[in-house]
Amino acid sequence: MKSFQFFLLIHKINLMPREYPNFANSPVYKVYATGLSLCGVKCLLKIGMLPIPMAILLVFYQILPVFCQTNLSTEATPNNYPAIFQLTPSLSNNTKKLKLKDIVFLVLANNIEIKNAYLDRIVQRGELAVAEDKFNPDFTPTLSLSTNKLGESTNTNSNIDAKVVMKIPTGAEISFGWSGNTQINNINNNSFDQNLQLSFRQPLLRGGGIRVNKASIELARITEQSNIISLKSILADTITKSILAYRDLLQAQERVKIEELSLKNAQESLEVTKALIAAGRRAPVEIVQEEANIANRRVSLLAAQNSLESSKLALLAILDIDKNTNIEAADIPTVERVQLDLENLKQTAVKNQPSYLQSLLNLESNRIGLILAKDERRWDLNFNVDISDGNNQDNDARAGLTMTRTIGDLSLQQRVEQARINLKKSQNNFKDINENLDIELQDQIRNVNLSFSQLELARQATQLSKKQLDIEQQKQRLGGRTRVIDIVNFQNSLVQAQNAELSATIQYLNALTALDQFLGTTLQTWQIKIEGGSEGGSERGRE
Repeated sequence: MKSFQFFLLIHKINLMPREYPNFANSPVYKVYATGLSLCGVKCLLKIGMLPIPMAILLVFYQILPVFCQTNLSTEATPNNYPAIFQLTPSLSNNTKKLKLKDIVFLVLANNIEIKNAYLDRIVQRGELAVAEDKFNPDFTPTLSLSTNKLGESTNTNSNIDAKVVMKIPTGAEISFGWSGNTQINNINNNSFDQNLQLSFRQPLLRGGGIRVNKASIELARITEQSNIISLKSILADTITKSILAYRDLLQAQERVKIEELSLKNAQESLEVTKALIAAGRRAPVEIVQEEANIANRRVSLLAAQNSLESSKLALLAILDIDKNTNIEAADIPTVERVQLDLENLKQTAVKNQPSYLQSLLNLESNRIGLILAKDERRWDLNFNVDISDGNNQDNDARAGLTMTRTIGDLSLQQRVEQARINLKKSQNNFKDINENLDIELQDQIRNVNLSFSQLELARQATQLSKKQLDIEQQKQRLGGRTRVIDIVNFQNSLVQAQNAELSATIQYLNALTALDQFLGTTLQTWQIKIEGGSEGGSERGRE
């Protein structure tokens, strides 16, 4: 009689999909169909009414159609990238999907710090032009007109002066002047006078020599190179900051997807547990653990959503665009091992590393500063020549030497000592930077390789956690001996593994970006060119 009742119950459940189509895809139906079918077959075997081979076929007949109606959760992802990086379609039509190259373009176009850096470049280029104009002649014209009346006499005077001054690299200064004076009065006593003057001054000790006189131009050019390096550093730092913020946004997006999927799995597991409890195969108390797990998953999802909004605002602040813009990271990161060669990277760093290049410029600048300080301590000995010629006077030519010296001025010697100390300090700094370049570069390479190793381990951990959960869930659906607490723990382990893989992926990509910034090749990577740099081209950065 009991076996007949089991057959009727199995038959009734098999008819449910025809009467209630939506019920066929629910986990409750799967559990009922599976559990009751197994119970019925077990009872028939026990009373001897069913042979063992027939029982096996009957079990497969009852179970297989149920689980073939929908795909299992272990179905493979239809691409070669981890499922945690698959982008979900946006729910808002106003969402701006931005790729990484879009972020770089926007930060170059809108960032305030970059705009101010380019404004500073206008002044800096003007300062270099002034310094390089040192040996070009200066022309100064002067025109004056005056009139006066004394009694019946009215006089009108006009003066025209022109002066040209030019410095030459030896330190000499050549001055040429011409002046003309015209007087007109009403008594017809008109006159015109003109005068020519030529002077030459050549320092023989202090201020003399090509090296000393070209030092100011060399210092200006060194300053210009330093300004270009500073501009590159600002660009590279800002671009790197925007890239890291973009990946933070990407990580926050993927974390939300992980938490949503985890919550969905927990809800499905709760439905299965309810079905098992209704079938009498689980104790009602076990539902408490499932409900607590769902509550925890909702808390984690809320935290992930809050982190996502925070990441959006942080990126919008760097891009300096409307804070109400709804943005979404649309770039799927490509994670591949990058082979790094220490010697090649060291040569690249020597050519592009900002700190190394700045130390070289400081060293050269302090060498020139010591030359100028020693020159100020020398005697002031000048050779002077003056020639004048006027139409109302004889020619006048003079030549002579002038020598001066300030006695007792200790500041001259103090400036020499200060310049010598500055040079020594810059030499020490250059030596230290050069020695640490290898150490820092090796540390950067080690960090990149370690990050990729962690990523590989995290991928393996995710796959194993997923397999563990799938096995336990299948055992639960088949009515096997599995505890609810075990499924909850496996679900939590999978979430942790997925988040760990996501963090390891972002960490590896950030390590490569940090290496790029350390080498000073960020602008080359993004094909950004500035005027006066090694890349050449237009100064306004662009992708």
